Amino acid sequence: MSKNISSGATSVGIIGCGMVSTAYLKNSRNFSAFDIIAVADQRADAAQDRSNEFGINKAYSVDEILDDPAIEMIINLTPHSAHGPVALSVLEAEKHVYNEKPMAVHLEEGQSMLSLANKKGLYIGCGPDTFFGGAWQTARQFIDAGNIGQPVAASACLMAFRQPQIAHATAKSTEYVNFYRTNFYDFGVTWSFDRGPYYLNALIHLLGPIRRVTASTRNVWGEKREFKDVVKTPTHFAGIMDFHSGVVGTILVSSDVHSTNLPHIEIYGTEGSLRCIDPNNFGGPIYFRPSSKNEFVEVECNYSYNQNSRGVGVADMAKSVRNQRPIRASGEMGYHVIEVIHALHRASAEGQHIELSSTCLQPQPLPLGLSDWEIDDQG
Repeated sequence: MSKNISSGATSVGIIGCGMVSTAYLKNSRNFSAFDIIAVADQRADAAQDRSNEFGINKAYSVDEILDDPAIEMIINLTPHSAHGPVALSVLEAEKHVYNEKPMAVHLEEGQSMLSLANKKGLYIGCGPDTFFGGAWQTARQFIDAGNIGQPVAASACLMAFRQPQIAHATAKSTEYVNFYRTNFYDFGVTWSFDRGPYYLNALIHLLGPIRRVTASTRNVWGEKREFKDVVKTPTHFAGIMDFHSGVVGTILVSSDVHSTNLPHIEIYGTEGSLRCIDPNNFGGPIYFRPSSKNEFVEVECNYSYNQNSRGVGVADMAKSVRNQRPIRASGEMGYHVIEVIHALHRASAEGQHIELSSTCLQPQPLPLGLSDWEIDDQG
């Protein structure tokens, strides 16, 4: 990489001024690694509202923010279907880009993004960044220290009931409507694409990349007459993931189930089991049950980032831009995640294991001793 080797905070703009932008704008005030100097949206009033709310001097159209030479990096907070096209436009404008999850809906878009970034010497980052959280850094340190023995297996469970709407909600010209009400159950706008990346990022952070995938799926809502024209993509996934490390993981993703007592993520080793929190969160209790005990006990957390710290992935990427070091929430990991999601769909449809064509680096753990809102220079 060769772009933007300079000092000081990285100058950042946001494209997409919906609800998610408020968390980034609020938290950005606490990070010294980057400075949000402009916001943009296809709706001028939305950009102006965010500009006024957070004291951002520049409220732009999308074309204007791409043309501003002072902006080095863009946070892409557009709807899922726009993640790929907008990111490609950002890269064409010679700017680094950090995409909210998923990296893209279509694999071809993700491939084009990685290729273009490499050609131009630019960085791509991708959320979610909850794996930077204290709970996940604690779990990583605990596994790396050998406390669970050799990791053997993992389980992930994402069950969140959501009934489709026969008629999609439409937004007035002066408001945003959450995508759950507009196009949820379109391909690329389901739990597998929206919340699935939280689970997959956490698992890759803990165990490394995935080698192959198989799955069975079902479109439960689409089987109902009133929803057959609304829901045309699977709503329930039962998947198996073989990690390069040898770990065999299971994943359940469903919008059809009302409740469960299953843990969100557990890692099983030869010397015990580690129970983790909901990967939508940064902090919370991690529990360990050693092979010699009958109960789980809480693991002490010595890491920072235990509250909502959305934007820490951007701060880490900003350090990468300045110091020419690897990104923890990398574009390569973002692409690997969407390939896993596509493979879950494809494996069920084709009735076979899918060997993944992509891989990624396991993110480097954060060092002990960092304060909240602080990121190390080395990565």
